Amino acid sequence: MKRLILLASALLALPVLAAPPVPVSWSLAGQWRAHDGNDPAFEGWRGTDTHWRKLRVPANWYSAGWDHQGALWYRTEFSLPQPAADTLATLEFDGVDYFADVWLNGTRQAKHEGYFQRFAVDITGDLTRYNRLAVRVDSPFEDPKTIWPLHKKQIKGILNQHDSRPGGAWSPQGQDANSGGIWAPVRLRLSRAVAIDNLILRPDWSQGLDTPTLSAELVYRAPADVQTTLTLTAAPDNFTGTRYQQAFPMNLKATGDTPQRVAVSLPMPDAKLWWPVGYGFPHLYQVTATLRDDAGVLDRRRSRTGLRQVIEQPDNKGWTVNGTRVFIRGTNYIGSPWLSTMTARRYARDFALVEEMNANAIRVHGHVANWSLYQQADERGLMIWQDVPLQWGYDDSDAFADNAARQSREMVAQFGNSPSIVVWGGQNEPPFNSPWMEKRFPDWHKDLNRVLMQRVADALAEDNTRIVHAYSAVEEHYWAGWYFGTLQNLLEPAKTAIITEFGAQALPKLSTLKTIIPRKDWWPASTETGDPKWTSWKYHNFQPIQTFKNAGLSRGNSMASFIHNTQQYQADLVALAAESYRRQRYQPVTALFQFMFVETWPSINWGVVDYLRQPKAGYYALQRAYQPLLPSIDPVNVQWKADQPGQIHLWIVNDQPSGLSGARLAWRVKQGGKLLEQGEQPVTIPADSGNKIVSLPVTPEGTQPLQVESRILDAAGKTVADNRLRIDVLPR
Repeated sequence: MKRLILLASALLALPVLAAPPVPVSWSLAGQWRAHDGNDPAFEGWRGTDTHWRKLRVPANWYSAGWDHQGALWYRTEFSLPQPAADTLATLEFDGVDYFADVWLNGTRQAKHEGYFQRFAVDITGDLTRYNRLAVRVDSPFEDPKTIWPLHKKQIKGILNQHDSRPGGAWSPQGQDANSGGIWAPVRLRLSRAVAIDNLILRPDWSQGLDTPTLSAELVYRAPADVQTTLTLTAAPDNFTGTRYQQAFPMNLKATGDTPQRVAVSLPMPDAKLWWPVGYGFPHLYQVTATLRDDAGVLDRRRSRTGLRQVIEQPDNKGWTVNGTRVFIRGTNYIGSPWLSTMTARRYARDFALVEEMNANAIRVHGHVANWSLYQQADERGLMIWQDVPLQWGYDDSDAFADNAARQSREMVAQFGNSPSIVVWGGQNEPPFNSPWMEKRFPDWHKDLNRVLMQRVADALAEDNTRIVHAYSAVEEHYWAGWYFGTLQNLLEPAKTAIITEFGAQALPKLSTLKTIIPRKDWWPASTETGDPKWTSWKYHNFQPIQTFKNAGLSRGNSMASFIHNTQQYQADLVALAAESYRRQRYQPVTALFQFMFVETWPSINWGVVDYLRQPKAGYYALQRAYQPLLPSIDPVNVQWKADQPGQIHLWIVNDQPSGLSGARLAWRVKQGGKLLEQGEQPVTIPADSGNKIVSLPVTPEGTQPLQVESRILDAAGKTVADNRLRIDVLPR
């Protein structure tokens, strides 16, 4: 086994026994050794690991090539020069899924629960020149008969149960491809006399938007009292501007086994604000907290943040960012169920597609992602609705509610420096709000998880710098045209200000489909769900009942027609819904999140982009419907009939913070090769507005589809926005 030796470049010129300079940290990434840990009698922290399997760290064990349920032991070794007497040694784990038991040199150091949190382990007392680190990681399989799915005990959200997981939400295979492992970076940090475990940053707007204050909390550990000076610096990170700095003399008290907090405030008059995409530049500051004494630096922690004010106005008047009202055009997002596979480059690729689709926000659906997601969103100005990882039903005990509230606070503390996070969202479809569960589970009751939901919501509300949405309710999930109802229902008045889900499934392009469904299962004998060949499709998340019964889609005579029919239906639905709800801006709709953006693994589900990142027709339909300046087309009725008069309403929806004068709205309505209607009208388009401009009486002649085109021209005659709608016409 190749042993990991920690050699920083600064140490290379030092004598072998010289103490390393502090503060300093080293990555422990590399090939570790791993062994099945499901036998409780096996003590993987002791004995030889010569014959253990190699496993990459960091990585989810499934993505590293080991399809495993339950526990694994991990082992590695490292060496370093003998540190000075006042050195504190800390192991930092950025994410271990789900339970972690940490051992160093035969001594148990710590136990941790929770897959997404960074946690620190003080190993000062057991650190030697040569060290053997062992970690038992347990991501248990939850018994489907007694625990999973309604009484889950692991706070993993969509990583443990979701429609888009391998096997689906409810099947016995629904926990396949376990996400367990040391999936995020591990490092050894050395500091002197004190260790800073976290730097929590929040803006304070009590003196107004022109004179913000940065509130900073240090989470620290110290074995003894420390007389020190804290220097807090906020320097421009992605722009040129003013640097802010202040020193704070202080006496840090000894912490014992429990980390403590100390808070300071840094005035930042005239600081540049962080703005979401489409509204300004996302200014970011690199904030450094340094502790010093007369002998030099004790420890240092850096974090990046941005200053922005987020307010949810009452009475459905909308959300404001830095005093400017912002309409949310969003999409639900899960990059992968194996978070270690998502790198900064891959998030940047996805978010470029999100922005090209004209969305300005994502809902990180039912999970907490890795740090790279939030860093990329911060840099791009992409707003985030961040869910806690609670999806459907859980253990209803007080102890579990305590655990969930603790983990929610840890999420807020560890990811809350990201200005892109504008909403903390609670449990997704909790059982008490999901009466459909009554038909599925005999032990469902109307108050199940009500206490859990409230405890989590209260924990999230401790952060007063963001909007808090207590839970994602089924009433906010507008699944007309897929799970119930028809496309016509999407034109009805919305009943909630926030719409967190709407959409439909669609097959990917043929080349992608070939990598998902085995060729032998391509064409089941019928569309009846009992056909055994649909089993493979359903494992990959395809929903035949909703496709063929609810939506009424035809396969046609070939795979090409099947793909076209599903993609066209998804495109029609998402565009119809998005435009309908945008026309209802602030009456009552304030935020809109399509479900969902990308497929998370080789599957067939609601993504408008497939897992290979190939857009479907729905992507381009949503791209048109999400234009910030939109000439919206309201067909009034989706059931048009030949030779019967109907009406088409033309709107202009402008989400932009600036208006447009001297503009014109132009339109054409064609059927086959015949022009039924055309015209144009001068318009002045106010900022942040939505207005019906004209109503067109139209009588289709025959059953060919109507083609409606609408565009906005500026004062120079240049087209600045255009839209189109195909309306099917039935026989009279």
